[in-house]
Amino acid sequence: MREETAEGATIRKEVRGDVVILRMSGQMREMGADALREQLDELLTGGHYKLVFDLSDIVFISSVGLGQMMRAYRSAAGNGGYVRIVNPQPLVEEVFRFTKLHKILQIYPTVEAAVQG
Repeated sequence: MREETAEGATIRKEVRGDVVILRMSGQMREMGADALREQLDELLTGGHYKLVFDLSDIVFISSVGLGQMMRAYRSAAGNGGYVRIVNPQPLVEEVFRFTKLHKILQIYPTVEAAVQG
């Protein structure tokens, strides 16, 4: 498991077969979104298109963070993969529902459920 820390956010990467789980914590503001972008660039360039974002420990997500997730979704979906969201905190889930992103990025209660799809 690899961990990257940016101001306000921590991202830990775990690989399970062909699925990459990104466990995030803290606040996904601009600096955290930059770290996420770098992580996603590396994963997508490496051909990893099955991505699970565990947001259970994210207390805030900015539009920049949402934008990075949508960028990953477009790339993953275009290559036969997916992006799945796990257990967002109530305020973060509200952002997904307000922006209607919950209709594009499926939300799962657990990492195991998201991996199994």
